[in-house]
Amino acid sequence: MVSRRIAALLALLVLLSGGSVVAGDVITSPPTMTVTNEDTTTYRVTAYTTDSLQTAMLLNFAVTTADGDRRLVTLSQMVWADGYRNVTLVDDGIPTRQVTVEPGEDASMTVTGWTPGNVTVYVVEDLGDNETHVQTEIETCTQRGQEHTLTLTERGSSGSSVCASSVDWLLA
Repeated sequence: MVSRRIAALLALLVLLSGGSVVAGDVITSPPTMTVTNEDTTTYRVTAYTTDSLQTAMLLNFAVTTADGDRRLVTLSQMVWADGYRNVTLVDDGIPTRQVTVEPGEDASMTVTGWTPGNVTVYVVEDLGDNETHVQTEIETCTQRGQEHTLTLTERGSSGSSVCASSVDWLLA
């Protein structure tokens, strides 16, 4: 016959092992982005992840200017939309994800290549307007389990961010 102490210890071990499986998923949980398109044009949202805000701001992009010239700009020059088109990252080794959102649709993506402490950058382009860069979002939250949302409309956009999972206090 098993004593009550041994039975309680076994029950506790089973409970803790289940918690570690859930915690393991949360520890490596990369950011997710949900984009809602309430406009009449198609958008492309591209996510990049870097190890720091400084590294992110120095990322190099090839762009086409309003005059039709092709040149290099850094992300710091793209914080405000300036009519650039055909935005293409030229730095190698930067994890990248893209999602295209048709009018009236929602799309979600998980930012791959992200590790706790990284910065996430989102570049939004209007595909119906010759791939014109319309917005840049920089998320500096370094916590796991981030959830970002972006709603695109004819008049602009709105969004929100959740910076940590609901079980983050267990993992600190």
